[in-house]
Amino acid sequence: MSEKPESERSDWTDQDLLTRREAGERVRAEMAETQARLEATDPSQADERAALERRLAALRSHAAAAPADPSGA
Repeated sequence: MSEKPESERSDWTDQDLLTRREAGERVRAEMAETQARLEATDPSQADERAALERRLAALRSHAAAAPADPSGA
């Protein structure tokens, strides 16, 4: 049986997939960065502040809905 040509092989075996822990760490880091940007944004920039507040809310929602890491970490 011959191996499939490169163009027909699935690339999933070569993906650098994140663990739940790594994904959670990235979400928490993004939340902290977004919070810092929000705090540094001038109150007169209402549109930018609103966009950052929406981003932060979405990140918090994602973090709250994410399944727990089965390793307990």
